[in-house]
Amino acid sequence: MITAVMERLKAKTSITDIQTAEDLEALSNGVMPRNRTVFVLPFDESAGDNAFVSGTFRQSVVVRFLVAFFLRRYDDAKGDGRVTIFELMRDEIEKALAGWQWDEHEELVSFVGSRAGSSPAKGTSIFVQTWQTTRTLERS
Repeated sequence: MITAVMERLKAKTSITDIQTAEDLEALSNGVMPRNRTVFVLPFDESAGDNAFVSGTFRQSVVVRFLVAFFLRRYDDAKGDGRVTIFELMRDEIEKALAGWQWDEHEELVSFVGSRAGSSPAKGTSIFVQTWQTTRTLERS
C-alpha cells in the first residue's frame, strides 16, 4: 500500500522527490533531505474481528500512514516563504490522496491530521500528515 501511495503522489502532484522511510525521528534528526522532499512512512495498524466463525478468514485492518515533507529556505529567517510553499505542497498532497481508493475493495483514503515541526538544521521545516485507509487479511 505504501508503494501505491508513492505512485499516486508521483502521478498526481508536481513533487519530484518522493521516497519511503521507516522512522520519522531519524529523518528529522539525521537525514538532511533536499527541499520539497516527500517521505511516505508506515505509522500504525489496528485490526477488527475476524468476519467468519470457522473456515474462511477475513479481517479488516485500519492502516494509518504518514506523508512527511521537508522545506528548506536558508534566506527565510521568519519562515514566511516556507509557509507559502507548505500551503502549495499540502494542497497538492491533499488533492491527490483525499478520497482516493488505493484498492477497489478497501475504504477511501481519508485525512486524519497534521503537525509541523522543525529540523535541527537552520532554515528547515518538517510537515507531517497522517492518513488512513484499510487493507484486508484473507485466507480460505
